[in-house]
Amino acid sequence: MEFTKEKLISIVAATTVAIILGLYLFLYNPLIGKLKVAYLECENIEAEVLQARNSTAFLKTIGAKKGPIVEEDIALAIGELTREGRLKGIDFISMTSKKIGKKEMLYKILPIEIETESTYKEFGVLLGLLGDLEKSLITVKSFNMKSYKEAPAKLKTKLVVNMYISGEENAE
Repeated sequence: MEFTKEKLISIVAATTVAIILGLYLFLYNPLIGKLKVAYLECENIEAEVLQARNSTAFLKTIGAKKGPIVEEDIALAIGELTREGRLKGIDFISMTSKKIGKKEMLYKILPIEIETESTYKEFGVLLGLLGDLEKSLITVKSFNMKSYKEAPAKLKTKLVVNMYISGEENAE
């Protein structure tokens, strides 16, 4: 069997087409499928990251002016807390300052007992607000929440926060 130039060219062309088609079917097409799956996973992760970014957007870094306050500024700090809380929809039932505790390190601690009425979301906003206050440094010592039987979405919360007071003049 002799091969003419035309038959040889057609055999080489058919073989080349078969090899290219085989490479496409066995290598390229599965890789494209894997690439589509990876693309969808990346899109899902990107959506999760965006959602996480949006949910933590309220967090701020603590400024240099934030820190323990002096005793003269206690009323200003409590006023800022109640003003900001009311703007966020929190109903303050009562707010009672306790006796200033003993000095620890360079500051004293003023416990403040707060009673509020709010939803879960508003209570979460209040807790976030404690970290955002500009005039004082406040931490949550304890809290107790109880929902109303007639309105389970509403909470009555008692929380004790510690307000940090600095200054050498506060030493006992």
